[in-house]
Amino acid sequence: MDIYYTLGPDEVGDGAENLPTRMQRRQEALSLSQAGAMGRIALQEAISLVRLGVASHLRIPHESHLKDTVTRAVACAESMAVGVPVTIGNELVTTDREPGSLQALAYEAARERHGLLPPATGTEGGRAYISPGWPSDEDCARLAHKLVYEMGYSQADVARIFDVVDGYERPAFWTRQGINRILWEEYEGEKYPRYYYREESGAKSRRAGRLHLPGASFNAMAVLGDERAEAAAKSFDAALTEPHHLMLPVDPRHPDRGLARLLRMVMEHGSFRTLYVTSPDAVFSTPTQRRVVYDLALFRSVQVVENGTRINAVTDNLHYNRLLREGTELFAALWARDNATIVEESRSLAHARKTAAGLRSQGFSLRKIAARLNEEAIPTPSGNGAWSASAVKKLLGSEREADR
Repeated sequence: MDIYYTLGPDEVGDGAENLPTRMQRRQEALSLSQAGAMGRIALQEAISLVRLGVASHLRIPHESHLKDTVTRAVACAESMAVGVPVTIGNELVTTDREPGSLQALAYEAARERHGLLPPATGTEGGRAYISPGWPSDEDCARLAHKLVYEMGYSQADVARIFDVVDGYERPAFWTRQGINRILWEEYEGEKYPRYYYREESGAKSRRAGRLHLPGASFNAMAVLGDERAEAAAKSFDAALTEPHHLMLPVDPRHPDRGLARLLRMVMEHGSFRTLYVTSPDAVFSTPTQRRVVYDLALFRSVQVVENGTRINAVTDNLHYNRLLREGTELFAALWARDNATIVEESRSLAHARKTAAGLRSQGFSLRKIAARLNEEAIPTPSGNGAWSASAVKKLLGSEREADR
């Protein structure tokens, strides 16, 4: 299945009128044409479907939908890093034509991130992940919950998606009733979720730093390096006014105490305050791996100390640092989407009412308000179709009813 990432309503942008049904499309607000990947909800959703094995091709109708060159590079790289091609307009995006280009650099970093932190499966540390390819009923249910309550697809739409993409032999064809059965169960007339569906605020899922993560009150130091690393880290810690509570040695070659385990903890727990590294050339397999590890740590507000010197930026090239950071931000947002249904406040009816009421108070007509809501990709109450003057009138009327 192809996933189309479009900017603005259907009538905006070249080629949008030729796209297939809404079921295969993620629509972004027109005002985000030059925004970074962190603020692009529909782009994150499209690449999330790529990561989860729903989409086999990411298609973007026109170059104007990704105006910023850095955002374009990191978005394409994130899809290509998991083996899914990207087409912009009629051109297939590649990485090998210009070695050292933005696209090549972004792809190299994305490949390192995926090598260190491949999509998780099953349950780990109290979090339940959707396994890529979703082989189990529980995986299917979590994905269905995400498609319905995060992305606004109907259960009938989800059944069609599953029917087209599902690569496993199931006992029956996917139907709307089948999707409903894997999501819910009934007991004595009451309806209960069949599995545990974790929901998270969109704003929280994209938050940088570590203080909002569990365990943030505990300050640990991860020590990565040669045989002298632990002694050097203890000397560094002894000179601090607030020493760490614990030191944790990290062995890149150990299956349970390696880089992947460390980075998973950095991404999901706030207990690490410092990453202390000695002999980086011996620890990291490539210079790109070093930069990726450091930037993931810095994104989570973990201070990085290399051979006693604090590292505040991974290179002296400001442009490359921006490329690396935007890739990190996108990766972190997608990481959150792998194990939670993301509730986006900017897509809620409350946000639609507030936007419509504000425009109405400025003298906008109902028709112009509808056009603005469509441009900003705010879903209608049904999740289908586009805003109209009558739909806006009903929306504002429901607000007045709520105020009574």
